[in-house]
Amino acid sequence: MSGPSGSGAPEELLTLVDLLGRRHALAVFWCLRGGSSSFRGLAARVGAAESQLSQRTRELREAGLVEVDEAGEYRLTSHGRRLLGVLEPLAGWAQEWTSLSPRQRVPKGSASSASDEPGHR
Repeated sequence: MSGPSGSGAPEELLTLVDLLGRRHALAVFWCLRGGSSSFRGLAARVGAAESQLSQRTRELREAGLVEVDEAGEYRLTSHGRRLLGVLEPLAGWAQEWTSLSPRQRVPKGSASSASDEPGHR
């Protein structure tokens, strides 16, 4: 992926985005920001089939972002809470961005496509 030259996204970032981009993974992570939850509670809040939720919670646990506490409930690990600190500002930005009209998203005077995009003349 990305070498020492710094071109492209770092492999670690791509790995994290791939993990969180899987169906229901980010929703599970986001639900746990408010505290621990049972498996059934997560299933109800996320709206995922139990088999899929089981897969995602296992992947998040293997990644060290989620753990199961003594009571058998899922919660964020210290790494998960650190990631939450990074994602919360991004969520705020996304909320502001989605409230913009398509016209407001493109700054006045900017080109409609970059010179390196396909189809640019």
